[in-house]
Amino acid sequence: MRRHVKIVLASCVGLATLIASSSATAQTGDNVTLYGILDAGLTWISNANGPSKTTLDTGVMQGNRLGLRGSESMGNGLTAIFQLENGFSVATGEAGQGGALWGRQAWVGLKSDYLGSIKLGRQYDFFTDTLQAFYTPTWSAGGYSNSPLDNDRMSGQRVNQSVKYVTPSFAGIELGAMYGFPERREGQAQTGRTISVTANYKNGNFATGAAYTEVQEASLDISPLTGGGAPNRVGGRYLRDWGIGANYAFDKVTIYGVFSQALYVAPDGQQKNHTFRNYQLGFAWRAAPNLVLGPGYGLTTLGSNKYHQLNLTADYFLSKRTDIYTQAIIQHAQGEGATANVISMPSSTGRNQTLLRVGIRTKF
Repeated sequence: MRRHVKIVLASCVGLATLIASSSATAQTGDNVTLYGILDAGLTWISNANGPSKTTLDTGVMQGNRLGLRGSESMGNGLTAIFQLENGFSVATGEAGQGGALWGRQAWVGLKSDYLGSIKLGRQYDFFTDTLQAFYTPTWSAGGYSNSPLDNDRMSGQRVNQSVKYVTPSFAGIELGAMYGFPERREGQAQTGRTISVTANYKNGNFATGAAYTEVQEASLDISPLTGGGAPNRVGGRYLRDWGIGANYAFDKVTIYGVFSQALYVAPDGQQKNHTFRNYQLGFAWRAAPNLVLGPGYGLTTLGSNKYHQLNLTADYFLSKRTDIYTQAIIQHAQGEGATANVISMPSSTGRNQTLLRVGIRTKF
């Protein structure tokens, strides 16, 4: 199966290259672009289920990807658009997102200068589209600075079989709505429907936005944050997730902040509901033309438990496409039974966990 996926992917890339080279010269305003991001580095973890550990981790500052995006101008302000994007591990070459060929994104749609855009396929909800502009992973620290367990979906969870509409911008205001159909197999619902809405405003150097997402049958294993080892899955009936954020860009510094609340509701008569509240704030400072420094702070609460996280990043650009970076990520857990767990890492056996990383990223 893995060999089949690699053969198909190679064929698609070859075809895309031919399309891209011919499209660029065939028609003005029409294009197909082949693009990608490669990120890899060494990460030291102070407590990975007990002992310290050093690992080669990839897709941290940004997820590794190989993609195609394209557009075709059809006149009168109407454009056909599409995007196909594959995720993978640089360390092993294996496909990400469960092995899906276009696991990161796969959608097609239309965009009108007057009526807005509509997209159909596998795509992000508005917690990604809207709120990622206001949090630490975007501005400095990448994936390790996401909220614990990605409880609020902000790191970029996808919705299959979805339809998304976004209005044109009116006086800096943009609205959007999305519906994801339940996924069924042999007539049985495998995941429930998803709805997501957003409102955004931008004026000069200031931007703000809010989003709401509801996912039926969503659940989450919180055992990495509560200790005990055995799975502790919450929710199961639905997730209700809302958030709001803002940023402001000065000459060399951008400040940002975001708040989200994720409510995991259990089926009637079963365990209690669980609410995460996530706060992030920080700034990105261009200390030199090729150097960005980014401190950020995050706080997540789950009941009476609190998870504090300090994110420190120095990012040096060797060129417009390639940069090297260093990071220090420190998380401290408070509360009965609380254990530290930086997202995507093995859980700590105690209240503290520290990550040190040096990495390289290149884009094309």
